[in-house]
Formats: sequence, C-alpha cells, structure tokens
Amino acid sequence: MKILMKSTLLSALLAWGFNPLYAGGNHDHGHGHSHNQVTLSKDKAKKVAIKTLNDLVKSGKINKSWSGKVVVKSEKKQFHHSKEWVISFKNRTLKDKTKQTLYIFINMHGQSMGANYSGK
Repeated sequence: MKILMKSTLLSALLAWGFNPLYAGGNHDHGHGHSHNQVTLSKDKAKKVAIKTLNDLVKSGKINKSWSGKVVVKSEKKQFHHSKEWVISFKNRTLKDKTKQTLYIFINMHGQSMGANYSGK
C-alpha cells in the first residue's frame, strides 16, 4: 500500500512539475504573421534620440559640435516589416554639407537602432 501511495504522489508531483510546459490561456500568440505593434509616441522617440545623440558625442563617434543640438524633424517610416521613428538633427557648423544632418532611428519599442547621415 505504501508503494502505491508513494508512486501516486510521485506521479502527481511530476505531472504538476511539467505543467509550465503547457501554454496558458492568459496570452495570445495567434497563428498569423502580424504581431501587435507597439506604438512609441513621438515625444518618447525624441527623448531616446536625444539621449542617443549625447551618447554618440560622449563616446567620440560623432563630433562634439553635435552636443546640445535640437530635433528638427521626426517622422515614422516603414523599414522592411516594421516601422521606426527617424529623428533628424542639424549641425550647420560642419563644413561637409553631407554630414550636417544626422538621422537617428528608434524602433517602436524605444530602442535606438542606429544613426547615419543618409536617413536610409
């Protein structure tokens, strides 16, 4: 009888221990390819871009003259399968006109995805 009780208890514990492997009902993964798109506000995207700009200056990746520049344009653009904010800054003190506009890309989750001078 003890063996039967122990094996029943062991079976119950093992079954309960593997329960997290099964999908719960509190979330929806769906079967389609479209996911719920997180939408980052323009203001939050600007804040992330300004922080990114300052980080690029501090790390020496861009000229110190970029420090303190303000956002001149912000727009959402479609890249591949997702949208990103493209935040533009101007620095007219630079002699090279092709590098007077810096574009910083922010995804809809609020992460900086990179920066360049082409906007592409």
